[in-house]
Amino acid sequence: MRINARNLTLPTMIGAILLGAASYAPIAAAFGVGVQPSTVEMTIKPGDRQRQVVTIGNVHKSKTISMTMALADWSLDDNGKLILNAPGETERSAADWVRFSPASVTLKPETSQDVTVEISAPYKIENKGDHRFALLATTLLPELNERGETSGVWNRYQLASLFYLTLTPSESLPTVTSVALNPDDSSIVTMKIKNEGDAHARLQGTAYVKGTDGEVVAETPLNAVVLDGGTRTYNIRLENVAQLDAGNYSIDFDLNNAFAPQNKFRSTAVDVNSVEYVAK
Repeated sequence: MRINARNLTLPTMIGAILLGAASYAPIAAAFGVGVQPSTVEMTIKPGDRQRQVVTIGNVHKSKTISMTMALADWSLDDNGKLILNAPGETERSAADWVRFSPASVTLKPETSQDVTVEISAPYKIENKGDHRFALLATTLLPELNERGETSGVWNRYQLASLFYLTLTPSESLPTVTSVALNPDDSSIVTMKIKNEGDAHARLQGTAYVKGTDGEVVAETPLNAVVLDGGTRTYNIRLENVAQLDAGNYSIDFDLNNAFAPQNKFRSTAVDVNSVEYVAK
């Protein structure tokens, strides 16, 4: 069994995922609500029973917030944007395997509460590789006007803890099919990635901008997920390139897949071609 829960401490929970009623956005510090872990990677076998604790926290100093818990299916679109579906609606759904308690939480200021997630995998599972579900925490919050007063309009917000359940043997097989400077903005590198495996790829690394002498003059961290059988357009905004002297540079990539079940989950290198960059 392999469990990798990506945790946050209560004061930094506001970096978790917030889903607005109309769009997806980073959680607003003014709401002061967070979830940890925001991502859980777990290997399972048919018939397995496993438990994960998800903590909902309210770091606001004065507001009491109530949240209702629910399950959903989830996936990512070509740009890495989160898509939610009704539980059990997608082919790789694991929502039917899951029970959780409690069904709702009320959090006083600067408190947290645990939600216990029980996973019972069926004894017969047709597909190996990844199965997914999301634990959602939903609340209604008033919209504030320009003066910070309640406007009378209430919006629905959702926090999500995303679960990957991976049945082995499985493979994560990401390849970078193209990489080039964005034609509309030369400070952005556009990378096209596909994953022909049945388990997700978690890509991590660094893009290095180098001078003609090979010296690194700027670097940008890389972090992207490509789901099983999926494709991804990954736009990388290069850091600190506006400060470079005019001239010719190269962009080299050190990219690894941190989730490779076929390699006993050891990180594996992903090849990426270098790109020429001209600073003006």
